[in-house]
Amino acid sequence: MPSHALHITRSNKRLLRRIAGVFYVAVTIAIITVCLRDWSQTWRIVSSPPARQLRSVNVHTEVQHLKTPTPASVEKTGATTIKTEITKSSPVELEGTHRTVRVSTIEERLPLEHKTTLTSTTKCNQHYFLLILVSSAPAYFDRRRSIRQTWAVDSSINTRWKTVFLLGQSRDKNDTELLQREDAFYGDLIRANYYEHYWNQTLKIEMGFEWAARYCSFKFLLKADDDVFINPPAVIAVLNRAATPKDKLYMGHVYRNPRVQRTGKWSLSQEEYKMTNYPDFCAGPGYILSTDVVTSFVSIFGRIPQFKFDDVYVGMLAAKMGLNAVHVRGFQTPPYLSKTCVLYDNTFVRHGAVGQCLIDLFQKSQIKGMSP
Repeated sequence: MPSHALHITRSNKRLLRRIAGVFYVAVTIAIITVCLRDWSQTWRIVSSPPARQLRSVNVHTEVQHLKTPTPASVEKTGATTIKTEITKSSPVELEGTHRTVRVSTIEERLPLEHKTTLTSTTKCNQHYFLLILVSSAPAYFDRRRSIRQTWAVDSSINTRWKTVFLLGQSRDKNDTELLQREDAFYGDLIRANYYEHYWNQTLKIEMGFEWAARYCSFKFLLKADDDVFINPPAVIAVLNRAATPKDKLYMGHVYRNPRVQRTGKWSLSQEEYKMTNYPDFCAGPGYILSTDVVTSFVSIFGRIPQFKFDDVYVGMLAAKMGLNAVHVRGFQTPPYLSKTCVLYDNTFVRHGAVGQCLIDLFQKSQIKGMSP
């Protein structure tokens, strides 16, 4: 082979190597750029208040200043398109039994019409033996965090229970923004479109039951407050007993034929409630319903006006359905409650447990491995 031909061949090889090297570097830089861009976008979504927009319903950062009808907005989640039309904030009168409760709401045209003030459309991703609904207030971030760190989550391979928190809207802008971040991170908040108030608990009960009936598959529902300790394994054990009814179940600490109080915090005037006694009802800090009862309750919302006291209201629904409340000693609530943070062997639900007391009760239950 001539020497000049050999020289050309070697030169071509060197040129090809250089081209390949430049191409390799360019491809590597492109891949790194794309990865950094995707990571940056993900970080902005997780760390910013608008992360709430990832969910199916908007929660506005300042609910008391919504303006009159805006054009319909379209949110896209994956391949599903949801059309949401927002109208102005307006007061709504809720007729209670001989009592009118005035509540400010945020009216929203939802993708699926709800009977109650419910706005969340988050669905459960599996069937649960026990669904736990916890009534909470927007400002109680610490209580929700403590519950998540203790009894809220089932760590077993086959998840038996799920815990979610029921919340209305806050008038505090800072709380509203923090709630958006909390829900974006945990995804366990069920929201409604009324402003929170202590005597609005009936609205919370209704929206929580409707969410459970519409969007979750479960066998039993435990309704609780955010200042209670729950021992889910013990609850599941008692529900699995042969003697425990599997349907038409309304179980908890039962008040039988209780008299209406005319003085004090829980008082009602004759104009508000003319009867001298309430129907039997389970104490509000914690009670259990079978899935058929929850569905039946939702079906009769509106036939019985909302009542000032949510646990009494549930008793009224039960009486309307002809249910008999089942009393169980493991539901510990005032006035039959020790003032000290003590865990008994039959504890299912223990009212008045927050902060360190909640942590202590949970740790004791883990040591005992309690199940009745």
